[in-house]
Amino acid sequence: MCDVWSPRDEWARHVAPHTLPTKADAQAWLSGVETDIKRGTWLDPEGAKVTLASWLQHWLETVVDGRVGSDNTRANYAQIIRVHIAPALGMVTLSELTAEMVDKFLAAKAAEGLAKTHVSRMRTILADALRHAERRGLVIRNVAALAVMPRTKPPTARRSFTPDEAKAVLRAAQGERLEAMVALGLATGLRPGELTGLLWPDLALHAVPPTLRVSGAMKRGPDGRVSRGAVKRSKDGLRTLSLPPSVVNALRAHRRRQIEERLGAGPLWRDSELVFTSSVGTPLDPSDVRRTFARIGKRAGIADANYPYLLRHSAVSLLLDGGASIEEVADLLGDDPRTLYRHYRHKVRPVSKAADRMEGLLSSILPGASRT
Repeated sequence: MCDVWSPRDEWARHVAPHTLPTKADAQAWLSGVETDIKRGTWLDPEGAKVTLASWLQHWLETVVDGRVGSDNTRANYAQIIRVHIAPALGMVTLSELTAEMVDKFLAAKAAEGLAKTHVSRMRTILADALRHAERRGLVIRNVAALAVMPRTKPPTARRSFTPDEAKAVLRAAQGERLEAMVALGLATGLRPGELTGLLWPDLALHAVPPTLRVSGAMKRGPDGRVSRGAVKRSKDGLRTLSLPPSVVNALRAHRRRQIEERLGAGPLWRDSELVFTSSVGTPLDPSDVRRTFARIGKRAGIADANYPYLLRHSAVSLLLDGGASIEEVADLLGDDPRTLYRHYRHKVRPVSKAADRMEGLLSSILPGASRT
């Protein structure tokens, strides 16, 4: 056993793989280790014993838990590792893993029909975990960073409600237990988890103007249970919003309906202070919310209105289409303006202004063009 200075971890203790016969042999082995460390090619023999599955678990517990603030993100990483990466590559040791293996793994996932974002996230997880292994001297190079992203199926196109569709959805929601949730989600763009995590103390319906404070969100944990936690993007996510009169009326009606349900449930009622609950006061399961929203969309005659996030997409697009600034909408949604442009903004009516401008430019040139 010899102490050798390493730029990675200063003085580190390295053990020879076997007993060396002479002092000269030990010194020669030590010299080789020091040379490899200086070149950056030294590989800890422990890397030959550590499997990718065990290293990914170590990475989750040491790196991800200390860096990622969202429980959902951590749970998503763990699920991807458990369902996809570990069954395919988990038993391979870190020293045996090659870029070609990662290439084949990613290509197989793409062939299964997984979207580009999912396949890319798998590569990101592998690359980040192996980067940590590289820092610890368990691998010489990060083979996941050298892997090639395969061709994947085009992502599912997201869209927003048109103004007429939004009105149709609000009409179709009338009489539903979650009618107020639909109105609130469309008016404010709250995330589904923020809607189901809203508390009555967060509402000031009699204030001038009436306000809503976003203080938490419902999330599904690794054990499958739904519980209230921190909002996404805690810096911008904690926000106070003004409420339009139509939404205030819907919330007041919802409050009266909930009181009736509470009286009807009697001792079965679970008081949680949540605005939107089951018929016995317990937190709403996301799958129940999706089913309710799909039913409302079908009643409105909109076949693809089957995911609650469509309310958030529509709030962004309709507000921007109505003349609101991107900064104003970003403050309302508690998100980054760049994210809104990249993921949430969609056309809600045919593009006409550009065509009108082009007509003005070409009308004096093209034969038969209209004269305005």
